[in-house]
Amino acid sequence: MPADLVCPGLVLLRCVSGQRGCLAAYASASSIAARCGESSAEAVLSRTDEVARRVWDEAVEALALALATATLLLDPTLVVIGGGLAQAGEALVGPLRTRLAARLAFRRPPRVEVSALGPQAGLLGAALLAATALDTTA
Repeated sequence: MPADLVCPGLVLLRCVSGQRGCLAAYASASSIAARCGESSAEAVLSRTDEVARRVWDEAVEALALALATATLLLDPTLVVIGGGLAQAGEALVGPLRTRLAARLAFRRPPRVEVSALGPQAGLLGAALLAATALDTTA
């Protein structure tokens, strides 16, 4: 679903995929940092100016919308946040839990936790998948 249908007035940012309005354009550590002219999302979190607050708020809201949609479709009991954004820890998951709960009217929200693997989560998952696919003993 296009992001501007869910959030009217939202400026559709271009993603590294070339499309506009992708979740990664709003809620990835690299996009948050780039939108604020910083080298990391942690640097954005340490700022107190209006631009940094707006960018962070948009990231949390976009992620909450995506997780609410996924929750209503898939009914998970646990959502694990990994990748670079997971390094924000409670600064991310605290507001994310609150916003996700507010978007789910008739069901309890899933638990939201931060991956212990952090920014390496995707890489390790891909390696495990590749190793499993190459395992001829199974």
